[in-house]
Amino acid sequence: MTRIESPTVSLNSAATDVARDFQDWTTFGELLSSGPVSEFQADGDRCSFKVTGGVSIHLVRTSDPGLTEGQVLTLATEAPTPVKFTLDVNVVTAGEGCTCQVGCDADLNPFTKMMVEPALKGLFGQMADTLQSRY
Repeated sequence: MTRIESPTVSLNSAATDVARDFQDWTTFGELLSSGPVSEFQADGDRCSFKVTGGVSIHLVRTSDPGLTEGQVLTLATEAPTPVKFTLDVNVVTAGEGCTCQVGCDADLNPFTKMMVEPALKGLFGQMADTLQSRY
């Protein structure tokens, strides 16, 4: 497994507020759409979107939607996503605000890693930038 993470960002908002935003598909879609993502759709515990190059990603929520701190969101890929990974969002109270980090554990061979790792790092970095702007 390969671990890919965004930078940890400090936010001027309560952990519960940030966690609630990640639990809401509309807000989650807005965070993704700030990067190389288009055609975000969500229904129930599932969401899908396309990343640059036209690759479709399909995810299903595997975490409790009521979590307010710690690993507040966990999503796992499902078919027909070409690469298997789990995406997680960690939100932790820090002083008067909180910190947030987005990451994933991906099952990548060396060739796939060369192609996928830069795209995921870019996506997570863009999400971190958007979080800092939003909060």
